Amino acid sequence: MTPASLLDLLFAPPAPLLGTGADIRGFLQGCGPGAANAAEPTAFDRLVRVALQAGDRLTAGAAGHQAAIRRLFPDTPDAAITAFCVSEDQGPRPSGIRSALTPAGAGFVLNGSKKWGSMAPLADILYVAASVGERDGRNQLRMVQVPADSPGLVLDPAPYAAYQGHMPIADLALTDLAVLTDAVLPQDAYVVFIKPFRLIEDVYGTAATQIALLSLGRVHAWPQEVLEDLTGLILQAQAIATTPMDRPADVVLMSAYFRASGALWSRLGPCWDAVPDAVRTAWHPEAGTLGVAARAREARRQSAWTALTGA
Repeated sequence: MTPASLLDLLFAPPAPLLGTGADIRGFLQGCGPGAANAAEPTAFDRLVRVALQAGDRLTAGAAGHQAAIRRLFPDTPDAAITAFCVSEDQGPRPSGIRSALTPAGAGFVLNGSKKWGSMAPLADILYVAASVGERDGRNQLRMVQVPADSPGLVLDPAPYAAYQGHMPIADLALTDLAVLTDAVLPQDAYVVFIKPFRLIEDVYGTAATQIALLSLGRVHAWPQEVLEDLTGLILQAQAIATTPMDRPADVVLMSAYFRASGALWSRLGPCWDAVPDAVRTAWHPEAGTLGVAARAREARRQSAWTALTGA
C-alpha cells in the first residue's frame, strides 16, 4: 500500500465500528481474511483495514497483536488467529526456556509448558518456542507451529480470570505433542522471532490504536489538528513498517514516533467529552500499548545512537 493509498483508505467514508471486546474472535475473523484486498498484503496493510473497524481499545490491541505476529510469520494462513508463546516459569529469557523438542520417528515430540499465552484461548495456531538442546553453552531455540486442536495441548485460562479488559490469556501444557518436521521453523528463534517481537508489537499496537482513534475522532468531530496529527503518526508507522526495524537508524525513527505518540495522548483529554460515556469507557486507557516496555525502548534508543555516532 502506497502512502497515497493509505490516505485514501483512512479518509474514505467511516466504516461501521464492528469490534468490541465481547467478541474479539468474531471481530478478527470478520475483518481479517482477505482484509487487504491484494494478492500479497503486508502485515501493516492488513492492520489498517482491520483497525479501522475496531470499536474499542481491546479490539484495536488485538488487531495490532495479530499484525505483529503476521509480520514475523507471513505464511500464517489468512483466516487464522494466532498466539506467540515464549514465556515459562523464568520468563521469556532464552536460558529459561525448557520446553523441549525431541526427534521422534520422522518428526518430533514437544514437551513442556508456557505461561502468559496472550490470545491462546482464541488461537487456531500457536507459535511455541522450544529448546532443541545446547551448543557452546547456549540454549538453541526453534519456533514450532502448533495447531490449537493438537492432541497433547491443554490450555488453562484460570490463572488469568481476574484480568479484565485484556486480551484472553492462558497457560499451556504440552505433553508428548507430535510435531511434523515442516512445523519446525529452522531459524534461530531468539534472534529472528523472540528478540524483535516486543518492539514490533509496540509499533503495530500503537499504530492500531491510532488508526481506530482516527475513525472514532472523525465520527465524533474531534478537532482537525488532532485528526491531522493522528494521520501523520499513522503514515510514520507505515514508514517504520517498511524497514527491517532492527537497525540503529530504524530504532531512531521509532523513537521519534513513540515520543510524538506520547505527546498526542496527553492532548486527547478534551476530545473524550464529545464521545458517549459507554464508548469512552471502552477506550480507557486510550494510550494502548505505549507505556509497555518503556525502559527497554529507551535502552534501545541509547544503544542505537551509540552505534550511529560511536560515542
